Amino acid sequence: MELRLRIDRVRVRNFRNLADVDLRLQPGAVVVGENRAGKSNLVHAIRLVLDPGMSSLDRRLSREDFWDGLSDGSVDWDPMQAGEEIEVSVDIVEFGGDEAVMAALSDALVAQEPPKARLTYRFAPVDTGAEPGSGRVKYRFGIFGGEDAEQVVATDLRDHMHLVFLHALRDVESRLNSRRGSPLRTLLEAAARAVGEEDLVKVRDAMREANDSLNGLTEVTQVATGITERIHEIVGPNQALETDLKVASDDPVRLIRNMRLMVDGPAGRRLGSTSLGTLNVLYLALLELQLEQRLADSDIAHVVMAIEEPEAHLHPHVQRLVFRRFLNDDKTARSVLVTTQSPHIASVTAPRSLVVLRDVGGRTEAAAAHTADLAEAEWDDIGRYLDATRAEMVFARSILLVEGYAEQVLVPAVARSAGLDLDKLGITVCAIHGTHFRSYAKFCAALGIPWAVLTDGDGDAGVARATRLGEDFGGDTSNIFVGPTTFENDLLDADPRNVEPCFAVLRELGSRAVDKWGEVSPGQDPFLGAIKNVGGKGRFAHRLSQKAVHAPAYVLDALRHLGA
Repeated sequence: MELRLRIDRVRVRNFRNLADVDLRLQPGAVVVGENRAGKSNLVHAIRLVLDPGMSSLDRRLSREDFWDGLSDGSVDWDPMQAGEEIEVSVDIVEFGGDEAVMAALSDALVAQEPPKARLTYRFAPVDTGAEPGSGRVKYRFGIFGGEDAEQVVATDLRDHMHLVFLHALRDVESRLNSRRGSPLRTLLEAAARAVGEEDLVKVRDAMREANDSLNGLTEVTQVATGITERIHEIVGPNQALETDLKVASDDPVRLIRNMRLMVDGPAGRRLGSTSLGTLNVLYLALLELQLEQRLADSDIAHVVMAIEEPEAHLHPHVQRLVFRRFLNDDKTARSVLVTTQSPHIASVTAPRSLVVLRDVGGRTEAAAAHTADLAEAEWDDIGRYLDATRAEMVFARSILLVEGYAEQVLVPAVARSAGLDLDKLGITVCAIHGTHFRSYAKFCAALGIPWAVLTDGDGDAGVARATRLGEDFGGDTSNIFVGPTTFENDLLDADPRNVEPCFAVLRELGSRAVDKWGEVSPGQDPFLGAIKNVGGKGRFAHRLSQKAVHAPAYVLDALRHLGA
């Protein structure tokens, strides 16, 4: 399908903690951030513009919806009395190939080639002609297209671009059993329309025969007769209603529309008997089928799915399977926006599509990964890295980029010896398994995540590496920390107290060379050679991390740079 209609840009002003957010989005956008960072508020802001299911009452905001930072500091300050405004605008692009969408959005265009449409929600005071300060200010919301506030957007346009919002914690069983809220209803109604008249007659005859057979049973007839007689006793024959017992209506169309989902095959168990995670997957499958049906029937032209923290009750493998499909589907006329705190969902997201929100002094700051200046091969490297590491780096408050597994394991250990808990500090140690720091540093910078690099000296190579990396950031090397030699040897030389645990680990792993060294460093080459002979740096680091080891000065400097 050629249609790629999508949200390109969202701007929010003065709405809750979204004081002034201007965010460009890529297809399949995934928004991450800590609690209170503004993820739910961002989705709610988009709904104010696009969600046709949101009532006028829900769109009518209150003083509590204004950003707190607007206040002048007085106790009784009221943003609505001060005439402040809340505004949310959504830019829509890549719909030029669809004539129906183009026609629907024609009054909202802000650019022609390529076409771009803008829909804006504004909650603002109404000009009543009264003198300022003469009474309570009256507010009204409006949704308009383009740059003309008088160009009111009709509800049917927002139906054309259908927004589906999935709450973080949803009662799937109730939704599926509800005639109004269940995606199954659309599918069954389509099926009922498609069934031929001959088949409907056969079903009708079969249902009549089944009902007649049951009503022919004496015990069943007695129940039906007893109900009718009791009603006659209560209200008399003039006001009584006649009742019949039936398995179901004889009307086959009504039968199809009222069919219920059962689970566990022949057992035919009700939905409540299965797990919450399974119900969530079932709901997503039905929703996808329903939207495809509505698109096929031309009820809607495009779907915008806003899914809030969908990881609840889903096994990590299922999270990755479901959202690898949802976020990377290019065959359906839909765009997806997901907010999540799950590294499993973030790990299957195209790196360009990641957005990080963070709370800075009571207001949200947003950063998008796609702003990083990276070559295609570098984006591919980032994608593979995020998938392999479950995207932990995008959830960090700050990141220490290191060369390999040894640093990844030992830096938290030496930090503990210095009284530092990296989890409490929000510092994540990310091993890139090499010295190609550039793309990872640029990725972190684009997402606004503070970062530092820890790298080996390797003679003069380490300093040269730091200089080259600094050139990508205006010559600034203040967050690049180079060791004297290699990390393991630097650790041995950092403190005389480190000799005993380092040598003890080598002995435990079977090294005999240690016995010749006494209690002093043998030098870099013999020491690294012994580590190699007992299984390599990874095995040595893993064992050493369980002992008390003191940090080299440059490691502590890097951690302090990140706020330790």
